[in-house]
Amino acid sequence: MKQFKLFLLTAFITISAFGALIYSSCRKDKCKGVTCQNGGTCNDGSCVCPSGYSGNFCENSSITYTNDTYTPINITVGGSAAVINAGTSVSFIGAAGTAVNVTAYTSGTTSTGSQVGDLISWSFTDNFPTDGDALTEPLDVSAAYFYLYMKNTNASESINAIYVNYGSSQQTVDNVTAPNDGNVYGIGYYLAYSNTEVYATGSASSYWTWYPAIPNVANATVTLTAN
Repeated sequence: MKQFKLFLLTAFITISAFGALIYSSCRKDKCKGVTCQNGGTCNDGSCVCPSGYSGNFCENSSITYTNDTYTPINITVGGSAAVINAGTSVSFIGAAGTAVNVTAYTSGTTSTGSQVGDLISWSFTDNFPTDGDALTEPLDVSAAYFYLYMKNTNASESINAIYVNYGSSQQTVDNVTAPNDGNVYGIGYYLAYSNTEVYATGSASSYWTWYPAIPNVANATVTLTAN
């Protein structure tokens, strides 16, 4: 009887060991054939990516564009388009190390979407980073331009036209309204000169003239008050 029990125990151990061997040999290695890029490691068939990379195989990195201007920027990065509101940012994802064409533009606009002032545009090439750090690109307006704000505190008239660089070959004329409500209104971007003159006409017969001191910095602004 003891020999029979020993036989059963030996058989059970043998069968269990054989079953474990069969199970182990049949279980698929989920990481076999999975190549994780840029320092990523495979875990249970999926890539775990280091900071700065994403994608199924850690193949992607990102570029973030920040809008440092005063109006929304329309941007296209490698065929993908977005709008970046003033003071915000938008990120794009692409294969690390890949070059991409970037175009963007902004301007002041009327309520119907017509351009006011000069068009500010950007065109350059970027590369999705390969160093593990997300790239951040600020979109700035150079010191060659300034952004004009108007405040009208006149008791009776609204402004109906604004001339910037009045009387020069660079003069621009915009038929825009600045109500006499004391609020500050963004107008548009204009070329900045040491002798820039701004001339505005009222809804009746008034007119105003300013010779603003324009800061020689990127993203410069000037606020003029009509009273």
